[in-house]
Amino acid sequence: MNKFVMPGDKLSYAEEYITGEGVYEENGVLFAAVAGKVVIEEKIIKIVPVKEIPKISKGDVVLGKIVDVRNSIALVEIVRKKGFDRDLAHTGLAALHISNVQNDYIKDLSTAVRYMDIIKARVIDENKLTLSTKEADMGVLKSICSVCKSPMIREGDLLKCPNCGNVETRKISKDYGTGKW
Repeated sequence: MNKFVMPGDKLSYAEEYITGEGVYEENGVLFAAVAGKVVIEEKIIKIVPVKEIPKISKGDVVLGKIVDVRNSIALVEIVRKKGFDRDLAHTGLAALHISNVQNDYIKDLSTAVRYMDIIKARVIDENKLTLSTKEADMGVLKSICSVCKSPMIREGDLLKCPNCGNVETRKISKDYGTGKW
């Protein structure tokens, strides 16, 4: 079998082959988990992906969206890995602990990051998916006003809403508002 398949395509039945990379079983039926070419070797069926989906490793720089801020932890949905223009394999949520936000002491995490902020962070633990924004170029890249939801504009070390005049603090990346990351 030398055909191209897409995720979810039915490949065969579980009693015919052993599942290899890129293949999953559901109710005795084998399906493609990734897009690629079907390869069968010694009763093992696998998919050789067209392009590898980038995975996250310690030291990688990632782009993420803050989806929740709790007492001392912000939960981050990782969207991209620097250097790759493709989506990542599903990573789940990453954690940004208050101690990894900046070098200075922070009493309240919401003074550094808030819900819906777009951040650039470095992966410090790939297994626990822990992030850090301590470096100068890491931190918030884009933010919305917590009062009126308008995009915030950087004014020195603060963010100001051009719509309602609200002023907020964040751990701002040096790339804030530039569109670069």
